[in-house]
Amino acid sequence: MGIYVGFDPGGIGAFGWAVLSGKAFPLQLVGCGTADHAQSAFEAARRCAGDKFNAVGIDAPLFWNPAGDRYADQIVRTAITKLGSRGGTVGSVNSLRGACLIQGILVAMMCQQMLDQGSHITEAHPKALLWLLGKATRTHRPDMIALNDLHDYFVMSGTQGANDHERDASLGAISAFAAQTRPSAWQDLFCLEPNPITPLDPSPGYWMPLSLEKPSK
Repeated sequence: MGIYVGFDPGGIGAFGWAVLSGKAFPLQLVGCGTADHAQSAFEAARRCAGDKFNAVGIDAPLFWNPAGDRYADQIVRTAITKLGSRGGTVGSVNSLRGACLIQGILVAMMCQQMLDQGSHITEAHPKALLWLLGKATRTHRPDMIALNDLHDYFVMSGTQGANDHERDASLGAISAFAAQTRPSAWQDLFCLEPNPITPLDPSPGYWMPLSLEKPSK
């Protein structure tokens, strides 16, 4: 029975966290909530998970490309645009707000300090994931999808009032589950990135439900 944690970094009162458990979909939503910063979100998730994370998914950039726009973002942006998403869903890392950029790396480093060897940290993009999983459409966009609408992936109770930060953190934990279990329909986009730079050691993944070939350099 694995424990999978998701984080949705944001500002005060807007840092989502979620803990899932299970072996296959639908996973049990053990708990979720919001916090003010990386430290409080990490501590809340750790209390809920009982100090055991098998994998972590974080909705924030965990690596960069020195040439600017990341190849991974180009892949995801192209894929979801074909499905009907607006172009701004996946932005350039150079245009993101500080809470996402800094708090995401901070919570990743906290998790990495406690994870066992063989555990995984992956970048996640919950709104893009909703498109790639077929939940978001041209007429049913991500902001119209609540946590309670995702019964294929979560077994839950008492989440009627869950906000978007909690939903996105829960989807981040879905990416963590994929990073650990490696479903055939998913791929690690970090492995496709030419010359990635990251402060994390070992390097993170970026697991998304896409099947693609490595680009020529």
